[in-house]
Amino acid sequence: MKQHEINCQDHWLHIKYNGEDRDDGCANELSIYRIPGDPELQLLLSNIDLTNRSHDNTFALTREDARALVAYLQDWLDRE
Repeated sequence: MKQHEINCQDHWLHIKYNGEDRDDGCANELSIYRIPGDPELQLLLSNIDLTNRSHDNTFALTREDARALVAYLQDWLDRE
């Protein structure tokens, strides 16, 4: 796996990062899934530990959450 991969297909966005130094140096993946007709986005954050075991956490974003996130990220991008 490359150090950083982004893949978008159908209703999924996958962002994979291998060797994240701020954590434990193991692979991390953020997946966002849009279910057609569902008012929330589903987020899945996976971290592979040193024994190659996956630890998954889920979270849902509402449209209001997404708008706040977009504003936050745009502000961050504008400061670069």
